[in-house]
Amino acid sequence: MIYIIGLGPNDSSNIKENIKNLLLNNTSTKIIARTKEHPAIDFLEQNNILFETCDKFYTESDNFENTYNNIANYILEEAEENDVMYLVPGHPMVAELTTQLLIKSGKNVKVIGGESFLDSCFNAAQFDPVEGFTLADATAPETLSSVNPHNHLLITQCYDDITAATVSCELMEIYPYDHIVTIIEQAGALDEHIYTSTLQELSAEVGEQVNNLRALYIPPLKNSLSYNIKDYANEYNDEDEITEDNLINKLENLVSKLKKNSDRTDDYTADNAKILAQIINTSLDFTIACDNYYELSDIVNEMKEDRENG
Repeated sequence: MIYIIGLGPNDSSNIKENIKNLLLNNTSTKIIARTKEHPAIDFLEQNNILFETCDKFYTESDNFENTYNNIANYILEEAEENDVMYLVPGHPMVAELTTQLLIKSGKNVKVIGGESFLDSCFNAAQFDPVEGFTLADATAPETLSSVNPHNHLLITQCYDDITAATVSCELMEIYPYDHIVTIIEQAGALDEHIYTSTLQELSAEVGEQVNNLRALYIPPLKNSLSYNIKDYANEYNDEDEITEDNLINKLENLVSKLKKNSDRTDDYTADNAKILAQIINTSLDFTIACDNYYELSDIVNEMKEDRENG
């Protein structure tokens, strides 16, 4: 039997009493922690509880997918001879890939939940997930390209500046470069640290120091209105034909219309953005256009300045 046990989001004060008693009264089950780099591990050391960790797998593998597969395989091998208590940070069913791998293995698995880090992050970031919430993993940056910018977004495992740089690059395809990010370290602990950064400065703000308990909160785009032209573009149709002169004329007409109505609401601007996107959609430069960020408010402000300057 494999018991997957959650140690809670931070220090040992947040380990549930039933889990503490289970660990203290254990006489025969082998105890394996996914990592020693978690504050709650102090509980085991202070109570002279014998355990081993899987930290060696982090240095032996070149990516997290291999690391977690190797950890799961090791737990399964050990469980052939002994019952195993496998200890993980937080709650085993929240953002814990090794749990899913062990469940899918078909081995007898019992999940004993600890407190999730999510509750502490909700408190730290001060938002209600019922408004729309997405949880993502910084070690899987390819998933960030499909997030809904209208939802609250929490990103776990932003270990260091390199991870943060990858995250910011992905998110700046969706959010403005100066969108504010809240960085949460040791959520819910006595040494909880919360600070903010713009997306473009995220890597520098996070710094080189590795922190296994660092999460990012990205608030929704203002007024639930997307400012990315990709959200208004139709799928490119290579059968569409349009001359360069015709394309330029349509763009000039639309720009003129936007200038005349630049003091209207964002909803009006968004409607015209749909037209602009459809026009760009017919050009061969559509792919390039969709790979770049266009903030409509900046465009309108520039138009206002042009108009004021004559």
